[in-house]
Amino acid sequence: MPHRCGFKAMINLDQSKIVFIDAEIEFGGQKVKDIGAVTGDGRTFRSHSREAFSVFLIGSEAVAGHNILNHDLKYLEKEIAACGPQHLVDTLYLSPLLFPKKPYHNLVKDDKLVPDEPNNPLNDAQKARDLFFSEVGAFRALPRRLQKIYAGLLSDQTQFKGFFALVGQAAPAKDLNALIVTAFAGKICANAAVEKLIGQHPLELAYALSLIRVMNMTARCRCGC
Repeated sequence: MPHRCGFKAMINLDQSKIVFIDAEIEFGGQKVKDIGAVTGDGRTFRSHSREAFSVFLIGSEAVAGHNILNHDLKYLEKEIAACGPQHLVDTLYLSPLLFPKKPYHNLVKDDKLVPDEPNNPLNDAQKARDLFFSEVGAFRALPRRLQKIYAGLLSDQTQFKGFFALVGQAAPAKDLNALIVTAFAGKICANAAVEKLIGQHPLELAYALSLIRVMNMTARCRCGC
């Protein structure tokens, strides 16, 4: 079923052009047993045929999945590369950034999607799609300044650049150091080596800022201020 809750306008891509995938691998990691896929507008695929999968991917501009970079891409790289998608999106890395109160989103447990049925890659592809659109919604709900900070830190990182391109935040923020220091004034040490962290540990810094923000929000709620 296509998503009708405004998400089409929230990503810079026609939903029919983004394909969410999942692969079931034979024990021992040598052979793809089953492949599931679904487009953002609800067209589905399930088969063990790599050739049929390649046909399904024709016309796609983005391929997404949960742990796609370390798992599915390893087994389906040839088919995905042949369709030439402009963007790869991995929902695994986005969950702890965008849901810091609950790093394992309600669709995720222990870094894996929660299955409704055993060994059903189509089901997992659909859950990856649902998780992606939840992540898009969570990102859009952030203050604009924080969106710029996350994009500035992560839009060049392999795990994140596809996502930030789709939400229109691929360009690095200007003067990121000043932006972070201002946004987190009173929440991080005034002497913190922010500029060094931006250059050497942008991923770790982004996750840390996400946690700091949610801890601060929780503290305000408890004291009633």
